[in-house]
Amino acid sequence: MSLAIRPVNFNFSIQKTTPSKHFNPIYQNRSEVSFTSNYETSSLKAQALSSARHSQITSAKTRLGANLNKDTGNVDFKLASDNAQAVVLCIFDEPYGEDAKENIKMNKKVGTNIWEASIPYDKKEGKPVYYGFRVFGANWQYSDDFFDENGEIKNPKSGFKSLVGEHGERFNPNKLAFDPYAKELSHLPSDNPQGEDAFIVSEDNCFEDNAKIAPKAVFAPIKETTIPKAKPRALSEEVIGEVHVKDLSINEDVQGAGCYLGAQNCAKKLKDLGFTMVEFLPATEFDHKQGGGNYWGYMPLGYFAPAKKYSYDKSPMGPIKEFREMIKAFHREDMKVCMDIVFNHTGEAQNTGENKENARQTSFSLIDNQMYYKQKNGIYNSNSGCGNDLNVAQKEVMDFVADSVAFWAKQGVDAFRFDLAAGLMDTDTSEKTYYDGTRSLVGKLSGLLAERGVKVLDPNQKGDGIYLIAEPWTCGGDNSYQLGRFPKQWAQWNDIARETIKRDSTFPFTVTPRALRNVLEGSYDVLGDGDQSINYAYSHDGFNLNDSNSFKSPPDCWHFATDYNGDEKRQEGAMKKQIALTLLAKGTPMLQVGDVIAHSKGGDDNSYNKDDETNYLDFSITDTNSRKARISDFTRKMIDFRKEHPEIRSGIYNKNIQYFKPDGSYAQTWDNSYWDNVNSNIMCFKISNGNNLFVSTSSDEHFIDVKLPENKEGKKWHLILDTSRDNPFVENQEIIEGGKYTQHPHSLIIFKEK
Repeated sequence: MSLAIRPVNFNFSIQKTTPSKHFNPIYQNRSEVSFTSNYETSSLKAQALSSARHSQITSAKTRLGANLNKDTGNVDFKLASDNAQAVVLCIFDEPYGEDAKENIKMNKKVGTNIWEASIPYDKKEGKPVYYGFRVFGANWQYSDDFFDENGEIKNPKSGFKSLVGEHGERFNPNKLAFDPYAKELSHLPSDNPQGEDAFIVSEDNCFEDNAKIAPKAVFAPIKETTIPKAKPRALSEEVIGEVHVKDLSINEDVQGAGCYLGAQNCAKKLKDLGFTMVEFLPATEFDHKQGGGNYWGYMPLGYFAPAKKYSYDKSPMGPIKEFREMIKAFHREDMKVCMDIVFNHTGEAQNTGENKENARQTSFSLIDNQMYYKQKNGIYNSNSGCGNDLNVAQKEVMDFVADSVAFWAKQGVDAFRFDLAAGLMDTDTSEKTYYDGTRSLVGKLSGLLAERGVKVLDPNQKGDGIYLIAEPWTCGGDNSYQLGRFPKQWAQWNDIARETIKRDSTFPFTVTPRALRNVLEGSYDVLGDGDQSINYAYSHDGFNLNDSNSFKSPPDCWHFATDYNGDEKRQEGAMKKQIALTLLAKGTPMLQVGDVIAHSKGGDDNSYNKDDETNYLDFSITDTNSRKARISDFTRKMIDFRKEHPEIRSGIYNKNIQYFKPDGSYAQTWDNSYWDNVNSNIMCFKISNGNNLFVSTSSDEHFIDVKLPENKEGKKWHLILDTSRDNPFVENQEIIEGGKYTQHPHSLIIFKEK
């Protein structure tokens, strides 16, 4: 049963605060969590310290949320809310179907927006704590008669002023809010029989208590562990493979297929494919049933909790332990891990139906709608196109983002890709939007992370730190496209490269030599020296590599695909050429893992809601002469070629490149008749830096004789690659006599001088 509300004086001592006789200590017998706690044996600690450059010790301690206090033996709870007038911490024995066993009125720390409470626990019980918050504010004020003497809700209408307040407040103490800093959620909104729509708050249900069915935050102590590190590498030395956690291993014969455990068992497979960094689609907690299907996870609910859907270990705190083991496995293979994270919006608050007062509420909006969201009078901004925009100009939200990134960095994550990151450049806390790369969260994040002990590296730096990668646009609003306007610490997804590489094959007479040169040099006109450029042709959005070159897109599709009139050789040649251009361009290449095996989605260009074979990858190759086998072999060899030739990855790449016309004459920088001519469908260039490489890429319909530059004395040009051949990489590296080579239509060729 529920107990009487117990006000908390945060200065109390453990001896003076006695839990009710009905209070069961509910913590597992696990080690304490603290930055300085002693979890490891002395020898293990000594080993970790002696090899600090090659390993790190994790920590689950966070600035807010629930943390174990080793000095008092209590669990301390901290919640931030600028506009709350009262907060009640609710403790539950079970995650579902029961009322709170105890309700504790939290104290507001003087001079701050932090609400605090503390409870004792007994490690011997071995039970997790399930908890949530009831929050009161201007539109629903606290009144002593809201609860009865047993802590049960007596008068659910007490203190009610309006469903939505004058400034957009959406406080409602009848609705339990889970902790934004929760390391785990007990269950998802859609897990209850009424489904996710049970959490749409309206005039019809605003006085109904939902605590029995609401998701609870879960707390249990999390032991520290030592995580090995991958070797330091600049971002440009990485080859990123983008993949969904479940897709990666679901068809593999490994333990935990489709989970973090299965992913860790695929670490070597990705390494063998040539990748040095894996970028996982969002893996923080989300409701996969939301909106009829949310398979990709771009509607996040928890920012400190690994998605339980991907955890083989379902025990309390099992997901975070399994996630850490996955990081360890990748690092042991010298592979880094990048997380795709979504801070532009959440999967919670959004107006629903015709009545704009209605909104889905489970956490942030119940705690402080004004603080967390861009809105006016309760109507949410949605430049993200996802129902709401986080109010990232608010200091507390900035700290929240920095806390989350720092938390994952301390679990061993090496890099972070920020979804729709232009939204994080907002400096206006009202419903208006003003983007600024310096004064915004984007400009301040490196400093905020440094305060939390996490170093941000520039893309061309290597060392002990993390990398930040922006998707530099958002879906709507003024100035939503911000490529090139991020600070130098940020690498950026380069859609100029994406569209140019694709159109060079699919619309060859729309790409000029200047446009292709720009991509090869890292879009220097937008991104300066090009080190910030993340070069890719395909990602989770849109058609994948195989389908873009094998299907015709519908007339109303914003993505473009072609089947080249059924010419399968042309299809495969286009795929190989696009892969090659991606790996030859200055910056950091990114490929979809599925593209490496020519995975087809059957022409689906937006498979965000498909938890099935549309997305699941199958790495098995039964026919070594199949397209799947040929693309896999080609990509692996092309990645190896990039790794073996530092001149491609060099920071002075652009200074070591010379351009030629097919007749062997220099393509002078002032020759606009060549550079800006869409009919100049062949471009040749030489890269010099120790080794000399000569590359010619053609989107012409005809065979063209390409004259090679004169050799240094005693050296000759050797053919390395010709994408028009059945076996593109030339094993014996043919010597080219006569200084000329006939290039096939729509192909890419590479020579090496030796």
